[in-house]
Amino acid sequence: QVDVVFPSSDTLEEALVALQAEYWKCECTLSGFLDFAKVYVDQVSLRSKIVATGFAGFTDEDAWCLDTRGILTLAVRKQTYETLGLVGEPLPWKERADTHVIRISLRSARPPGSEGYNTLAYGVTEAVAIRSWDSRRGPWNISFYLDNTNDATMPGGTRHEVLTTVTRRLNVHVPDIQRGIFIHNPGKGGDTTDDWEESASALFEWVGMASLGSPRLSVNDQCDPYIAVYHPPEPSRVGDLISIRYTGFVPSIFVEQIFETLSSPNVVCPSFVALTGQCILSSPVTYLPTDPTKAPPLRAPRADSEDTWSLVYSQDDAGSRWIMAESTGQWDKRWG
Repeated sequence: QVDVVFPSSDTLEEALVALQAEYWKCECTLSGFLDFAKVYVDQVSLRSKIVATGFAGFTDEDAWCLDTRGILTLAVRKQTYETLGLVGEPLPWKERADTHVIRISLRSARPPGSEGYNTLAYGVTEAVAIRSWDSRRGPWNISFYLDNTNDATMPGGTRHEVLTTVTRRLNVHVPDIQRGIFIHNPGKGGDTTDDWEESASALFEWVGMASLGSPRLSVNDQCDPYIAVYHPPEPSRVGDLISIRYTGFVPSIFVEQIFETLSSPNVVCPSFVALTGQCILSSPVTYLPTDPTKAPPLRAPRADSEDTWSLVYSQDDAGSRWIMAESTGQWDKRWG
């Protein structure tokens, strides 16, 4: 899910609503899906045409994903790991030590730079192990994105469009964002740093509330102060907001299209645009390092975890600037 919030702008709203993306769902065995997917794994670059996620069932907590590098990552509990017979690594937390992560490359050669972490090649041994697992477990519920929609899709797969929902809110508190919020210089003393952190926290609190459609932002909000008290960032003004929510299996290339739209010379950008993205919490991988020699950070895939990013973007005649915040939950090595 991706939320885009900005002060009312007809041209930007029209451009963002025009963006479209589709994804596919199917129910099949993992081995059957891999036979289909490996055709679309790029053997040269680290940007394959297909990404996918297999969701845990009602009777197990195993999960997997296929990322743009063409690497299949399994996160399986102890019983599955012992029967698979494939080498992986346990999660580093005592409470989750019985979960193991196994990485398998669908490329004919190891991805460049992956020598720094353990990755298996999808050969006969791996294929036999996964087929045996399929015979015990049965089919998966799979969501996947295919870059070229003209390509033949998975037999039995159903196409879905990313759902776009537009909400307009009138007379709400809108922050008047100052340029200094985008510049953090910790070398000028503790007070300056503390002030900057307080301002940044207040801004992202507003972004979160705006994305959720909180009534606290309305200038006419009359909530009992004993229940909730909210003060908008300073300085702020009264204005109208547009909130656009994209729901579904949203691919990263679609998020790139949002940023391309914001920077397009054909679009008049408002004073700022705030984006909030929520990752697929049950996926073993939610972040790929830009350095290919580094493995994705280990995490425990679970539906009640947290993995969210928010970004505030602004541009004017002097150029563009942004500030970003990330929030991760327990049992996630994203930040060490």
